[in-house]
Amino acid sequence: MSKRKKNGITALADEIIEQCDARHPADQLLRQALKNEKEMLPRHKAAVVERVYTYFRWKGCLDAERTLNRQVRMARELDADFLSYAGKIKSEVLRKVVPEWTAETMKVTREWLCQIQRPVTLWLRAPKASGKRVELAMKKELQPAGEGCWRNSFRYFGKEDLFQMPHFQHGHFEIQDLASQFVGNFCQPEPGENWWDMCAGEGGKTVHLADLLQQKGCVWATDRAAWRLQRLKRRAARAKIFNYQSALWDGKSKPPFRKPFDGILLDAPCSGLGTWQRNPNARWTTSFEDVKELMELQFKLLESAVARLKPGGKLVYSVCTLTKQETTRVMRRFEKAFPEMEPWTWDGTKPAVPEVCELDFGKPVHGYTVQPDQWKSNGMFVARWRLRKKA
Repeated sequence: MSKRKKNGITALADEIIEQCDARHPADQLLRQALKNEKEMLPRHKAAVVERVYTYFRWKGCLDAERTLNRQVRMARELDADFLSYAGKIKSEVLRKVVPEWTAETMKVTREWLCQIQRPVTLWLRAPKASGKRVELAMKKELQPAGEGCWRNSFRYFGKEDLFQMPHFQHGHFEIQDLASQFVGNFCQPEPGENWWDMCAGEGGKTVHLADLLQQKGCVWATDRAAWRLQRLKRRAARAKIFNYQSALWDGKSKPPFRKPFDGILLDAPCSGLGTWQRNPNARWTTSFEDVKELMELQFKLLESAVARLKPGGKLVYSVCTLTKQETTRVMRRFEKAFPEMEPWTWDGTKPAVPEVCELDFGKPVHGYTVQPDQWKSNGMFVARWRLRKKA
């Protein structure tokens, strides 16, 4: 690489680092900046991404008094040592890769800290109709996640840009983290049911639910941001999913429909600690105050969901975080406030956990935490209930 190109990569990456804050996350800034770099080669774009994310992964270990260039150099040295042998990094150093307040909200283990410092694992999900086709076409680059409901989920080991693959562009697979796939499977929607995806975002779980319904029944997707619903629309069109409806909803006013649902998924806004491997800059823009505010919002959204359930209807709560405030405490508070919501346990008779994780529930549960170091995925908490039928 020429010195001029190297300087251009460094300058662009450092500009993104300096602009990054809670309102301007690194992934958003990178997407915008690299889209404008029409002449930049893919490997040079990858170098920009690597420099930005390496800095944020190790930011807590760096001397803020040094120049940014020196800090990045130190971060890359730490990263190289860690990737060659994680044992080289002492525990007192490793604890600094997340803010101190994290220990007040969850059990911080060395295993978790090591996992969020590693390169992100890519997971794919193929619709039932195209799973075999994708597996045969990309056989050398895929590892199946398991059997049963995991038969069409794969870990990707290849180097190609998945977004540019014809199989992706033709809707033969989705790029979806394994923990997010687990949420859809945990919902267990039955063909013919009507579901509400309350906080649908860009539609990853909406598309999965609609696929599991086998084009029979419907998923109503709501979100407060019109641009996210536009992305959902494009995603569904590419995946050839048509059994859904979308509408704007701010989470406070009355939902834009009256009928009750067979099932509701609340994939609630959260602190996102479970995504800190994928979004390392978020470690330094999220606070304990955010956690306390979000747990109130999550409870209010659960309250809204109960009123929209049919008798016997199913409610699934998920958050991509690991804080006890947003997971078990919200779950227990909700169960105390709504005794008519019965725990809907998973008895282990179905393949709830993918084989690649090498663990099982052990006993019937209705709340479960996906640990990143066990699943090689985002962290996620899920819980589910049924509305008791009246006698």
